[in-house]
Amino acid sequence: MTKTATLRTACKDYEQDLVLYYYAECSDQERARIDAHIRDCPSCAGFLDELRILLPLTVKTDEPPRPFWESYSHELREKLTLAREIRPWWHGIFSFLRPFPVPALAAALVLLLAVTLTLTKGMWRTRDVPLKEEALLEVLPMAENLEFYKSMDFLDSLDLLEDMGSFVESGTA
Repeated sequence: MTKTATLRTACKDYEQDLVLYYYAECSDQERARIDAHIRDCPSCAGFLDELRILLPLTVKTDEPPRPFWESYSHELREKLTLAREIRPWWHGIFSFLRPFPVPALAAALVLLLAVTLTLTKGMWRTRDVPLKEEALLEVLPMAENLEFYKSMDFLDSLDLLEDMGSFVESGTA
């Protein structure tokens, strides 16, 4: 009860300044002013004494005990040893893919692709393949009626022009 009474009787103007004073977060002038006040005010001096007792308790670390760290270290070493002993079957197959061979393998594949495309440049031409008889039978009727299709395109164009003409007339009227 005396602790809360001491905290309550500290000067209201100096409460925040006393906390800053405790943490050494105030200027030299402010520090001298608070020192002078503490000498004359027993309630603020008691408040500062309580801060010196209570504040370190609020930041007490939650450090696990030494046996915890010893058992943790022991378990970790056992797991690492077990992990080194047991390797998957595919680990040996891909062992050649370490950091150095991967870029070398990629460069070799790019070089192989470049050489292949350079040397086979003339071989990739398309050859004229004669149309099959069925394909000719499908294309031939359309070729015979080519004039008809051209006239249909012309009629479509005329219809479009007529529609535009009626649109222009209705807009001006």
